[in-house]
Amino acid sequence: MRAIELEADTVDAAVAEGLRQLAVSPEDVRVTVLDPGSRGVLGLGVRKARVRLELVREISPQAVAAEPSTGEGAAESVTADAVERARAALAEICHLLDASVKIEVNRSAGQVIFNLVGGTSGFLIGKRGQMLDALEYVVNRIAVRDEPHAQQITLDVEGYRERRRQYLEGLARRLGAQVKRKHKPIELEPMSPRDRRVIHITLQSDPALTTRSTGEGYYRRLVIAPKQPSRSGA
Repeated sequence: MRAIELEADTVDAAVAEGLRQLAVSPEDVRVTVLDPGSRGVLGLGVRKARVRLELVREISPQAVAAEPSTGEGAAESVTADAVERARAALAEICHLLDASVKIEVNRSAGQVIFNLVGGTSGFLIGKRGQMLDALEYVVNRIAVRDEPHAQQITLDVEGYRERRRQYLEGLARRLGAQVKRKHKPIELEPMSPRDRRVIHITLQSDPALTTRSTGEGYYRRLVIAPKQPSRSGA
């Protein structure tokens, strides 16, 4: 599995940079804090935080979304203690946000899913799921802090993840058809690694199209472009 080590002023900053470089979502990596760093005293003893990010499964624009590995090295199931720790933390966060929701805990094919249900649950999704992604990251940091090889917990709000996936697949096909018709690339709005991956996977089997990410930061842009015909050697 691919792994990288990074330094930054804080652990969170190092993790965020690692996710950007790998172009993946928090649930796709296993994070190990090698050095929490230190702010020092009066400018002395300052030390950067250092983390290691290891892909739980390899993901690329050319690869179909992989099923969770069941062979040697596969991520371990999240323990009941970790699930309860994460649920309690999420409940407290929702309380502090004044979001009155019920947390349903489901297990499917070894995966743990927290589904948030209630009248204010839509607030927890945020613009294009950004709030939900942030909550998911925090919950997983709490849940697997003592279980670095555990699978990640997925947060959902009344089926939002599936609706978002279906929307992105439809968007990819519509824009892909437009690119082929006009023979010009299209640059999409900034997207999270999770959303970019859906576009990549939807169009990867189309021999007339190619996709690539551009820009910097966690929310990079995706470009759908006509694939250039290969040139045969003279």
